Amino acid sequence: MPQFQRYHRAQTFWESLQSLLDIIYISIVRSFRTDTGGSLLGFVSLLIQPLILFFIFYVIFEVFGRLPAIRGDFLLFMMTGIFLYRAHIQAVTNLKGAGHATSGMMFYAKTSTLISILSAALNQLYIVILSVIVIMTTAYLIRGYLEVYNPPGLILPFFMAWASGLAVGLLFMAFTPFAPGVIPKLFQVYRRLQMVTSGKMFVANTIPAAILPFFAWNPLFHSIDQARGHAFINYLPKKTSIEYPIYFTLAALAIGFTVEFAMRARQNYGIE
Repeated sequence: MPQFQRYHRAQTFWESLQSLLDIIYISIVRSFRTDTGGSLLGFVSLLIQPLILFFIFYVIFEVFGRLPAIRGDFLLFMMTGIFLYRAHIQAVTNLKGAGHATSGMMFYAKTSTLISILSAALNQLYIVILSVIVIMTTAYLIRGYLEVYNPPGLILPFFMAWASGLAVGLLFMAFTPFAPGVIPKLFQVYRRLQMVTSGKMFVANTIPAAILPFFAWNPLFHSIDQARGHAFINYLPKKTSIEYPIYFTLAALAIGFTVEFAMRARQNYGIE
């Protein structure tokens, strides 16, 4: 007969911290195995997906012609768009599917909504960083060079593209119990809008002022344009700022956590 351990409540701060780290680690492993199917082939497929997306866009540009882009390495121009776009979209998708207050996993004693959110976020960041390393290494080995003007400056735009995706995904997750039939449709609309309004295939400085508001609302649009300002020595972003994604992310996280915690309190007290 299996031996069941009695539930032990942590008595000190260090016991609580150790218990939290253990649960986060287990949740990350569970989330990773769910994404990969628990196999090496599934893990390899996750790394190949961004490479296939990158190759498709490169072929489209070569066949139908390149849009007016930044004077410099066209491959780097595509990387700064596709890397940040994928980091944002994957963050939205993964966090949207994370366990909310009404999901079955939340009824276990040691789990919580915050642990579910952290595990989904860290698991997605791990996969995205590995994908970036694979694509950049492949490009460098094939071409023999890859020149970036300010590599450390790319860290903040990349992080904000990922963080803003987490904030948007948290909003979708928090409001799903209120409108389960509407939120998935809004997510599909948002995902399709990102194909156009993210600015991954054109330069923000070339957008006319009349249509700029259709793009300026998007935090990913600002992150990609700011990343290109650090990637190319001869490009200076004039219509975007790095402050907007930061404020957008903080506001969205505040709203999302407020709604999610309110829903959890409602569920705990059995309010109908």
